[in-house]
Amino acid sequence: MRFTGPMARNWTPAIRSTRVGLACVLAILFGEVPTALSQSAPAGEIVVAQNGPLRGFNPFAPLQRLFGGGAERRREPQKRVKKRPRATRPAGAAPRFEVLPKDPDAGLILVVGDRMARGVAEGLKFTLAEKPQIKVERITEDKAGFTGETPPDWSTQVLSKIRGADVKAVVVMIGRRDLGKTFPGDPPIEFMTAEWLDTYRNKVEALVRVVRQEKKPIIWAGLPPTNNELTNGDFTQLNSLFQGAAADRRVRYVDIWDIFLAEDGSYSSFGPDVDGKNARLRTNDRIGFTWAGYRKVAFFVERELSRILGGYGGLAFEGVEDDPNFIVLTGRTTSPEALLLGGEEDKAIDPDSAAYRFFVKGEPLKPMPGRVDDPRVAVEGTSALTEGQRPSGS
Repeated sequence: MRFTGPMARNWTPAIRSTRVGLACVLAILFGEVPTALSQSAPAGEIVVAQNGPLRGFNPFAPLQRLFGGGAERRREPQKRVKKRPRATRPAGAAPRFEVLPKDPDAGLILVVGDRMARGVAEGLKFTLAEKPQIKVERITEDKAGFTGETPPDWSTQVLSKIRGADVKAVVVMIGRRDLGKTFPGDPPIEFMTAEWLDTYRNKVEALVRVVRQEKKPIIWAGLPPTNNELTNGDFTQLNSLFQGAAADRRVRYVDIWDIFLAEDGSYSSFGPDVDGKNARLRTNDRIGFTWAGYRKVAFFVERELSRILGGYGGLAFEGVEDDPNFIVLTGRTTSPEALLLGGEEDKAIDPDSAAYRFFVKGEPLKPMPGRVDDPRVAVEGTSALTEGQRPSGS
């Protein structure tokens, strides 16, 4: 189309600009420099697009302004802020807490067993954090028990520790990792057979014997209930073996079964913690404990320890059954409450003695002349003596 007259004068610059813009686009697409541009540049001089005669020219600017493309191009991209991952700890792991410096001669509570024992040890450390007279150490292996091809030699490790440190008491919690495992043999001793139970009982009693020979008390924590009936049956069987070993006067069995059940006797992962608040006490597998659960087990274990060791005050004496808040500064001069009249053997007690008839059978003592319980003593100040027996001058 050809324009003439005033219209041609008005449209000519626009047409010329359009041609130049198209030439630039072709140059970008095909890598060629338009003739008009190449002729305008002096020889030997390189024309950079930013410095050339079309500096800042954008043939698509009208369309970008129309559809908002220019504003979008000018908008600075927002930097993505990476969120730092939240630090979480396993459900049974202990939080950080401050432990006061222990006395150089502080007594030692030795905790022995598997992963559950490790959790109880941390709970005891938390409970006893502010008591400089006592400290807690452990001999634990998370996935070990008494069974398997190469179980730990618990007795040797415990004996070595007792003879190398001032151990006041030993705490044991073990058994979870023994489920389904055999004892080595030819053939292997199968799980929960009569032979298996006898072998397991021997392992338990061997550990107890080692500690007892060193005259140290033992606290044995039982296994908890689960939501699996088969596991509950196995745990109940193991608990009966632990209770059997606790027949000794210096072995205390801590039964935690009922304290981790709901009010109706069913399994529950929740329950009151040591502060009385409802909390999650069991892990997702419904066997292990959360930190609140381990603290609860440690609470009942520590209560027994406090009874045996007399509140950790002064010296530790065997058989102390006093209030845990009562500090024993001197040893008992009498026997523990479990024994009568200080007798260690039943045959040492004479059933015909006056003391035995009075304290055990409840028989009254024979009245003694002149004693307040003598029925011959006159009531209301009158003397039982006759007039002839009164001294002269009365």
